[in-house]
Amino acid sequence: MPGYRALSSSFVGSAADSAREAESLRRDGDSVTAITLLEEALAASERTAPQLPGWLCGRLAALYRTVGRYDDEVALLERYRESQTSEEARSRYDARLSKARTIAERKRRSDSGALLSVRKVLGTPRRRGTPVNSAAIQPAATNHFQHLCRQVLAVPAGEPEAEFEARLDAMMIPQCAAARAAGVPVEQLVQSLKAAAREAALLPGSGERDGRYSTALLRLLAAYFEDADR
Repeated sequence: MPGYRALSSSFVGSAADSAREAESLRRDGDSVTAITLLEEALAASERTAPQLPGWLCGRLAALYRTVGRYDDEVALLERYRESQTSEEARSRYDARLSKARTIAERKRRSDSGALLSVRKVLGTPRRRGTPVNSAAIQPAATNHFQHLCRQVLAVPAGEPEAEFEARLDAMMIPQCAAARAAGVPVEQLVQSLKAAAREAALLPGSGERDGRYSTALLRLLAAYFEDADR
């Protein structure tokens, strides 16, 4: 994985300690907590120096790609580039940034096509005035939705489908209604659901999630668009 060579012993301090702990968590399959640790370490580093550390950004960017947070990977690598003062440092991750942008754009086109197809099937037009700029959405709201989706998906294999669907609806219907009322675009919720599905699949013994992700996606779209134009 890019950015995950062993961290040099020359890196010391709380940020380096967090990076090493994150690597251990990643190896154990807990990418969510690893990301949180690295994000906290990066925030702490920013408070002490304007230049973002490349070794920390490289690790966090790699994890973002692993869990499907492609736009976050692009944004982080762009932030790293802008924070540097020397051209050598600025261009360090240019190749990765170019690839990250390509992946993010390809996924965006794929998701947009899928959503358009579902809207046609449901016969529900998009509301005028619905914001589509994901940067304008409060991260806390979508992060909470992603956490709830992960809890629903990350259950031992073998749970009866009826029980899974009941738990899914109990979470999805009120969450989608609240998101729609707050003007959160459905594309943002879909991205959170996809990331949660990838995270759930990383858990030991999680089993196959493809079928459950498809069910969750259809429930999300139905809940979001239900009565949307009334």
